[in-house]
Amino acid sequence: MSTKDKRIKLALVGLNFGKHIIESQLLDGPGSKYIELVGICDLDAAKAKTFGGKYAVRVFESLDSILKEPEVEAVGLFTPPRGRAKLLDSIISAGKHVMTTKPFEDDPAAAMAVLKKAKKLGKVIHLNSPSPVPSDDIRQIFEWRDKYKLGQPISARWETYARYFEKADGSWMDDPGKCPVAPIFRLGIYGINDLLQLCGNPKEIHVMHSRIFTGRPTSDNAQMSIRFENGCVSSILGSFCINDGNVYPNNLIIHFEKGTVTRSILSSEFFGKTRDKVTLTLQALKGKDEKVTETVFIDRDAISGGYQWNNFHKAVRGGKLENEISPDLIVNSIRVLNAMKKDQFSNTSAMID
Repeated sequence: MSTKDKRIKLALVGLNFGKHIIESQLLDGPGSKYIELVGICDLDAAKAKTFGGKYAVRVFESLDSILKEPEVEAVGLFTPPRGRAKLLDSIISAGKHVMTTKPFEDDPAAAMAVLKKAKKLGKVIHLNSPSPVPSDDIRQIFEWRDKYKLGQPISARWETYARYFEKADGSWMDDPGKCPVAPIFRLGIYGINDLLQLCGNPKEIHVMHSRIFTGRPTSDNAQMSIRFENGCVSSILGSFCINDGNVYPNNLIIHFEKGTVTRSILSSEFFGKTRDKVTLTLQALKGKDEKVTETVFIDRDAISGGYQWNNFHKAVRGGKLENEISPDLIVNSIRVLNAMKKDQFSNTSAMID
């Protein structure tokens, strides 16, 4: 096997969320073809030891010890967002690549600085939202937009939900300063990144949120409105209060000047298969009055929010990615979150700084 085809040797930091990544993505999931898990690390040494035995991998005592290990090519960084840019800086400065998760960071300036440094050093930093290149569903919307000359976006609505039974545990998710408008910060970030790709630069936001069932001091039901520079208006719903059997649907409806696209989940039962599908439907005008309707089906793990391990492997091994996401889009989502933090206890809207 050539070096180009070899799996990337990766050590993962942060087992609170990272254990989900290992079990659903790396052991026998979509990342297993591209990633070899060679170690783990967590601030809770006992937890790290337990999971090290479970996964039969090396347990590192600290991030610094990972960075000194020549065998490790990349780090999976799954720590809380605050201060993540500093950790990313230390990783890329040590010559390692990074796969991380949303939210990327809570400081726009720090985020932009580390992204620019990574590019200068030739190191890869990827995250799941926004994904490094447009996902299959977003790319299909772009294709329809251009093919049928749909015009600019006019309005959009995005929603996702699940039913959580959470209790306060003293973590960052209990702190409104670190986890503002929790359902949007934790789940709605996917919608923010979808809409930033589809609708352009954000200008103004307004949020409403409430606590219905949660045992945490932060909210569990929320909606955010975004006005974009081009005049498009949108809304994002995130909730930890709904259980209709369709967890994390990530539904989307976006209206352009001359057409509408909807995205929704069709469960595996509908297809008689084990994998859920996403259905994208276009309704548009072709010419003056000819109506067009098109529908495509996409595997759920190929839509926005998924970890693109194939593109991570390609980039780390020196391949060029087409239509790679810009640092500006990543930072724009952080700017939206910062405005949301300012607005969470206000009755007025917040302008994007």
